[in-house]
Amino acid sequence: MSDILLVDDSEPGIRVLTLNRPERLNALNGELVVRLLEVLDDCEAAGPRLRVVVLKGSGRAFCAGADLKWLAEGTLADHAAHGVFHDNLNALCNRLEGLPQVVVGQIHGYALAGGLEVALCCDMLTVSDDAQLGDEHIRRNLIPGGGGSQRLPRKVGLARGLNMLLTGRRLSGPEAVSWGLACQSAPAPELDQVTMNLARGMAGADGHALATMKTIVRRGIELPLADGLWLELYQQQRYRAKSGAMDQGVSDFAAHRS
Repeated sequence: MSDILLVDDSEPGIRVLTLNRPERLNALNGELVVRLLEVLDDCEAAGPRLRVVVLKGSGRAFCAGADLKWLAEGTLADHAAHGVFHDNLNALCNRLEGLPQVVVGQIHGYALAGGLEVALCCDMLTVSDDAQLGDEHIRRNLIPGGGGSQRLPRKVGLARGLNMLLTGRRLSGPEAVSWGLACQSAPAPELDQVTMNLARGMAGADGHALATMKTIVRRGIELPLADGLWLELYQQQRYRAKSGAMDQGVSDFAAHRS
């Protein structure tokens, strides 16, 4: 197994994936993107016994974006190879977003350009107070290839999204929370604990329930309200047929009250 991506299954119901190219600020090259895709396939295959996937980075950053040095050394000049890289990056972002498990991105240091695009596909983000999150494609006359131009305005609103995309503006951890990009900010030394506490809280839930809730929200938010409400009822009934946890939860609550 390549050590550019570390996989930790030591916590029940939680898998921690750590980008491990610290010398390049965990910048994305072809090998790392393919490796991530392989591991995400393994996560989906694990089914509901795996509840939460935590994605983080080693060293000084979460991910500084695509590895421009690697691209400049030959991939950029090879149109086919460059196309494969961006196809894989796009597939990675879609894969993260569509994973049945809850994906928590833990952001410290930098999450820039392609690194921000990956972060945007997580279901929720914890960020260090001193983190810097931004889409800096425009500063190098580049255009996003991992969905950033579409997902960022949907996360933070059109005006704020355009502001970040057209100026390269970076957000601090607290700003990312206030803009709705992240759910919690913490001092850097406390970030690991904050993230794992969040993950453990969800890992105690039924895996089918978590996957169903994620599906309802992810799909429903793109639908008209009436269609989203229908989707909720359909998925609720489907979940009840698949798992006994719903009936058990009601029974447990009733027994406690009595």
